[in-house]
Amino acid sequence: TGTMAENSAADVISRRVNRVVEAKMEEWGETPREYVHFIRDDSGAVTAIVTDTAQVNILCSELLHAIIDATNEGEIKILIPLGDLLGVSLFFGKGIRVPMRITMLTSSHVGYENVLTDAGINQTKHQLLLVVEADASVLLPWETRTARVTNEVLVAETVVIGKVPDTYVRLGE
Repeated sequence: TGTMAENSAADVISRRVNRVVEAKMEEWGETPREYVHFIRDDSGAVTAIVTDTAQVNILCSELLHAIIDATNEGEIKILIPLGDLLGVSLFFGKGIRVPMRITMLTSSHVGYENVLTDAGINQTKHQLLLVVEADASVLLPWETRTARVTNEVLVAETVVIGKVPDTYVRLGE
C-alpha cells in the first residue's frame, strides 16, 4: 500500500511539474534569451562554449517558484484494493477498492548541467539541461514514504562543427 501511495504521489508530482515546465517553455519562447555564448578564434572556429550563468540561474529560479506553487502541500485521493490493505500477497490487487486520502509535503530543486557528446568526426553536441527534482513525502496513517521525481528539460542544443582532418584513423577496436 505504501508503494502504491508513493507511486501515485510520484505520478501526481510528475504531471504537475511537466505542466509547469510546458507553460514556462511557452512563456520563454515568446521572449528568446541567450543562455550560451560561443567564443571564436580569428578564423571563426569555436574555441569555447560559455554558459550565461546569470540567465540560467534566473531561469532556474522562475521554474522553481512555479513548481513550488504547483506542488505545494496537497492531498491525493487513491483507491486501494482491500487485499493490499490486508498485507497478504495472495490477495494483492483483489477486493473492493477502499478510498484513501494521502497528504503530500513536497520539496523541489532546479539545477542545470552542460552536456558535451561526440557527434561525429570533429563534431560536438552541446546541450544545456535543466534538472528538476521534486521530493514528495507521503504521509500515510501507518508510515511515511518519500517519492522522488526527476525531470530533465532541454533548454539549448548546438552542434559545434570543427575542421575535418585530411586523414582519419580509428584505433583501439
